[in-house]
Amino acid sequence: MHKLRDVRTFYDPASHIWRGLPTPPLWNPDQSLGQAVLGMLDRTRSKVVQISADSGVEVTGAEMYLRTVRVAQNLIKFGYGTRCPENVFAMAVRNGEHTAPVLFACFALGIPVNTLDSTFQRDDLAHMLGSVKPKLVFCESETLVEMIPACEMAGIAPKVIVFGDKVTGFSHIEDLLLPTGVENTFVPIHLDNPSAELAVLLCSSGTTGRSKAVSLSHSICIAHVANFFECTSSDILFAYSSLYWLSGLVMVLAGTLAGATRIITRDPFTVQRTLDIVQRFHVSTLFIPPTQAWAIVNDPKVTADSFRSLRLAFAGGSVVSAGLKRAFEKRFPGKFLEVAYGFSEVGYAVTFTREGFYRDGSVGFTRPGVEIKIVDEDSCAVGIGRDGEILVRTKLVFLGYFGNREATEEMLDGEGWLHTGDIGRFDEDGLMYVVDRKKDIIKYGNYQISPSDVEAVVQGIEGVAAVCVVGIPQENGNDLVTALVVRSSESLGSESIVQEVAKKLPDYKHLRGGVYFADQLPMTPSGKVVRRLAKKIVLEKCSE
Repeated sequence: MHKLRDVRTFYDPASHIWRGLPTPPLWNPDQSLGQAVLGMLDRTRSKVVQISADSGVEVTGAEMYLRTVRVAQNLIKFGYGTRCPENVFAMAVRNGEHTAPVLFACFALGIPVNTLDSTFQRDDLAHMLGSVKPKLVFCESETLVEMIPACEMAGIAPKVIVFGDKVTGFSHIEDLLLPTGVENTFVPIHLDNPSAELAVLLCSSGTTGRSKAVSLSHSICIAHVANFFECTSSDILFAYSSLYWLSGLVMVLAGTLAGATRIITRDPFTVQRTLDIVQRFHVSTLFIPPTQAWAIVNDPKVTADSFRSLRLAFAGGSVVSAGLKRAFEKRFPGKFLEVAYGFSEVGYAVTFTREGFYRDGSVGFTRPGVEIKIVDEDSCAVGIGRDGEILVRTKLVFLGYFGNREATEEMLDGEGWLHTGDIGRFDEDGLMYVVDRKKDIIKYGNYQISPSDVEAVVQGIEGVAAVCVVGIPQENGNDLVTALVVRSSESLGSESIVQEVAKKLPDYKHLRGGVYFADQLPMTPSGKVVRRLAKKIVLEKCSE
């Protein structure tokens, strides 16, 4: 491995803090997102900045600028363009042709946007809508059947504007794209202190509890989100992620501010669709969550030449195992699957791997402008090689969880450190390893057990398609290690799994809670296992 420490990442042995290079943000964060986005669209007027893989429609910078301005001016015309603390919009839409101009119009007006998933059921929608209370909601036509009851459950009555099919009684997105005749007079909002002004409300992942609204400022979106990875004007970007996911917002902002071309689709992931899009549009940058990467690697139709146009493929959002990275790179010789470790509250990949800078299990080295330290249960920083909670600090910090001061104070301390809830460590060279989620740790007999340790063994058993390991609490204070398994072979029995784990792991990690089978694991729309729901399924099966 090339030299990393004291070249790209730096360690202070006194404070046990790792720091990235002191490189300033590529774009000036002391402006509104509207100014940044419209400024770049104006400079790329003849460049194709967006292509729909569904329809083939190409949009230039000039056309995107015009659409953005029309949406903004029509929102003002309809009485929804006033910037005030109570004026928040919500978007539960897929990656369609009009998604970006609506988002950009909100930025240009200075109106915060809560990005939701269009596949949410009414309970999850109501939870977020009740927290944010938007005055205006953009949603897909097929989402109305869940959105309207969700608004009633949340006790709000926002105006709803529909994407997709037109629906009687509802305004359609095309109403906001009508010419105004005064497009050349529009000026995006100027903010005196953009680092303190709310731009986007992202949903926290919700893998361990109900989602919270993560408040990101205009400045943090420019300095962090748009700099999540190295993007150039010659890049052609693609990801399935909608705006609900940080990765979806990253692709829109990084691509637009770099003057790159984004490929979009409203359709869900399939291996064949991915191959078609990458090859048809010569995609150079691809983001894929681990579940999609595994599907691609294991598909017999995929060839070594399938991804020949790729310059950068990166994965994140959940654990990217060494096995996945190696399998991807073996399947596509000369290509690298880079690993990004980031989270919504910082809007940034705080560590990133890079070709020669990788060891099995690592998530890369500390990025520019980032400080990281590992702390023990007493919040004392620990040295190299020791496990503890990962704390992250950047110059720009998130604005808290919307309407949830208690959760904000739990996440962000008085010194500006974000408490990630992840357990990790650094090696001597400055590579970081994420061991597990702090909240997921299983305790048995005074031992702390990482579910991923047991999952790695179970996943390697022939006939296991997927597994989630949880702890079932007992009256004596112990958690019984229990596995929820999806089988690829019905001949696989629970006892053989229990025995295999007993052979390979120490006594305290044995499956004392047993093994339960399910047709599928509960997943978020991006492919993360929702451990709290898996635990709920196990508890229900235990009581049967």
